[in-house]
Amino acid sequence: MNCRRRQSHAGFTLLELLISITLLGFILVLLFGGLRLGIRSWDTVQQRVDNLNTVRAVESFLRREMEMTYPYRWKGTPEQRMAFLGERNKVSFVAQLPSRIGTGGLYLASLELERSSKGRRLVWRYMPVTGQLHDFSVLDQAQEMVLAGTELGTVDDIWLSYLGPEGEKGQLRWADRWESTTRLPSLIRIQVKFSNGVEWPDFVVAPKLSSEFVR
Repeated sequence: MNCRRRQSHAGFTLLELLISITLLGFILVLLFGGLRLGIRSWDTVQQRVDNLNTVRAVESFLRREMEMTYPYRWKGTPEQRMAFLGERNKVSFVAQLPSRIGTGGLYLASLELERSSKGRRLVWRYMPVTGQLHDFSVLDQAQEMVLAGTELGTVDDIWLSYLGPEGEKGQLRWADRWESTTRLPSLIRIQVKFSNGVEWPDFVVAPKLSSEFVR
């Protein structure tokens, strides 16, 4: 009799095994669900960090280049027009580049958000200023150089606007286009929009040189 009682407690019953396996399955499901939630949260945070880094790179690049805008006037043109053309998503200007870029000196430059099948990227084109140049059309054939090395796949659009007087002595106002033949804008505002609809707070660039110091 004692032998039979010991044998009955020697292992698990089938019901006990089924209950243990079921509980283990529930625990694994909960653990897997928590892991997936953690991965999704991490991906969301990482995406926000990537967007932040992208905008910081864009802001740093634009600020550095636009601050070097130089009040150059085209030679051999009526009234020696100011060499600056501001559009909604493109700006063309003359900049005083440091010697570490090429040979330094005055260069025609343009900044544009270019769209293609591969995504969006910030394109910078430049070429040395010569006395034979009368507009920015030559930049279309200039070699492309990406100083920032930034592929803007997460940026959907960039808006550029320009602060200056309306007319020669009018009140200051923001405009999506700058075509003044006599002066540079006082400020250049840049707005960035991501592909997911999020808009980054505006940032403003002030050219270091004013129109009074004309070459």
